[in-house]
Amino acid sequence: MPALRPRIRALAVGVGAFALIVVAAGGTFAASNPATLYACYDAYGNVRMSDAAQCKLPGGGRLVNWSTAGVPGPTGATGATGPTGPTGPTGPTGAPGAARAAYAAFPPFGPLDSVVTGDVLGTMDLLAGTYLLTAVVTVDGTFPADAGFAASCFLKAGATTLPGTGVLTAVGLLGGRTQLTLQAVHTFATDGPVELRCNDSISQPSSASKSTLSAVEVQLIAP
Repeated sequence: MPALRPRIRALAVGVGAFALIVVAAGGTFAASNPATLYACYDAYGNVRMSDAAQCKLPGGGRLVNWSTAGVPGPTGATGATGPTGPTGPTGPTGAPGAARAAYAAFPPFGPLDSVVTGDVLGTMDLLAGTYLLTAVVTVDGTFPADAGFAASCFLKAGATTLPGTGVLTAVGLLGGRTQLTLQAVHTFATDGPVELRCNDSISQPSSASKSTLSAVEVQLIAP
């Protein structure tokens, strides 16, 4: 038995040297887990690869194992930034956005002044854009019997009377009621207000019992 001891030591070293010694010793390889390999050797120098963590040699044996994967190396340095890719194709045109709109009803106002600049019945602040503006004013006369009344109304953006509204005049008799409708399309280059103004054009008392202003954003089509 002592004569076998050197051979066993040599085989134990040879198993650590991986498959070359295993094949030379006549062993077989069938590992079910490729990350870890198992093998058995006995006192007679028999070596056999095992497919599980157990020895299958007659009379048992000593089990050894080793990993097939090495220790992960350090993370490599970040690579250089690649060149900019080509510009992609233009996407399809999006659907039109919802139109902006505003509406305001102003409280009764009167009596109206006779000055040319008129009284401000109400103001509406609008974002930049092109709008269809519509104002409706109900004018009531209040002068004594048989005397007529008149009132003029107009729209202004800043200091400018809007083109298309002009000055519309309502004429009526005592106790009468007349309705004025003004309409214009105007482009606001920047955010700003639009004013509804009225005056009593012949210095006879009249009042605006009801007035409204609406604005709907529109898109102009070139001819």
